[in-house]
Amino acid sequence: MTSFFQRVLSKLFGGIPAPAPQPSVRSTRPQPVASKPAVAAAPAPAIPPSRPTPVALAARRPLMGANGQVAGFEFRIDDAALRALAMGADPVAQAAHVAAVLVAARLVAMDGRIGFARLPAAWLALAGVPKNDAGTVIGVEFDAAAAPLSSEAMFGVAAKVAEFRAVGAKLAWGAGQSMGSNPDFLLVRPGTPEAVTGLIAAVKAPPAGLTNIPFIATDMASVEDLERALQGGVRLASGSLTASDMATTLAQAGPLAPEAGRVALLISKLAAGADTAVIVGDIKGDIGVSVRLLQRMNSASYAHLGGISSIDQAVMLLGRNDLHRWLSLMLMQFAGSRQLSSALQEVALWRARLVELLAMERGESEPGRFFTLGLASMLGLILKMAPAEVVSTLSLPPEGAQALLSQSGPWFVYLRTALDVENQTASEASAAADGFTSAARVLELSSQAWAWAAENTVRASTPAA
Repeated sequence: MTSFFQRVLSKLFGGIPAPAPQPSVRSTRPQPVASKPAVAAAPAPAIPPSRPTPVALAARRPLMGANGQVAGFEFRIDDAALRALAMGADPVAQAAHVAAVLVAARLVAMDGRIGFARLPAAWLALAGVPKNDAGTVIGVEFDAAAAPLSSEAMFGVAAKVAEFRAVGAKLAWGAGQSMGSNPDFLLVRPGTPEAVTGLIAAVKAPPAGLTNIPFIATDMASVEDLERALQGGVRLASGSLTASDMATTLAQAGPLAPEAGRVALLISKLAAGADTAVIVGDIKGDIGVSVRLLQRMNSASYAHLGGISSIDQAVMLLGRNDLHRWLSLMLMQFAGSRQLSSALQEVALWRARLVELLAMERGESEPGRFFTLGLASMLGLILKMAPAEVVSTLSLPPEGAQALLSQSGPWFVYLRTALDVENQTASEASAAADGFTSAARVLELSSQAWAWAAENTVRASTPAA
């Protein structure tokens, strides 16, 4: 079955291309714990009919806004594909990857968020220009290790930039590049805390001739660096959603709020199999949980039930599994006031839902337990809790504890796959090694999970690109 993404590409190129496997080596070592109408586009570079066009997969990464929320998503060609395609100098395959990244960004823009597509400058000439590209930001990246582009190539890049700008796209590139015009965003990649300090200084005192141009920072090393950059005036930022020093984070954390402790106790009782009557009694004894549960059951999502007026009825209709999930989500509301609290909560919802969908894809009998596993993988960062404390608070089963604490065991495959998507390293080889039909299917499930997370996250309006 073709994925939605493949169907979009088929509209652009006139057929469904065959997948192009990307080399990948799976490791058991721990990794850091990351129908719409087709977009009208100008014809892509001519593709010889005798050659199949490989599908270029585009995994999304959250693009954080200065308001601390997920403002949009970043798409890029992964490093392995860049190296392989640069060595082969295959313009057909390069064009397919460029199209994939741009189409993915445009679909996000159609949903009202910012679609940020990062492309090598030398490949920009391969891009088709649509009739309307509003909401898309294109990052034009120059390889510092490669030979400088010729004057002819630079002229072509500048011409393509002008074409995209004419249809509403915004362009970003580094301060050192001369393109005949100023960028709409200054593109930087501060990979160290020291570089973040320099970035903040540049925001306050921008280079000559580049005042009042907002910054986009990519590939940042930690959540702390992301927050520092956004607090320092950077407009948009992306990077690793891990703590730079978890020990320091835990040392700075205070005890869980009493309300959070009561929610955690309810979760523990549910996981231990306590009688439903006991659970109902405990909920009735907590006015905060009672009010929120009734509000939930009388929301638009449950309008078909005709109104719920009692806790007994709410628990019966919701069911123990969904009650466990709802209580787990409640814990995130005690995240405090850190810069990226809202964004991290949406990422946690995405990861939890994706892990659940991946478990369903492989036929697990109780996929709801995997939702809790995905949530647990973010809860330590959000609530500043040690992994062992997260395991205890959410009453994870042994397989879940093993996946979270030692990055091993039968359940870790789901977390690992989610992290591959988050880190933009998902490939055909990695998907096959983890027992999924294709990387395209994994990314399709990821898109479904992001849609679900957006629906279940209270957000302010997204800042315009």
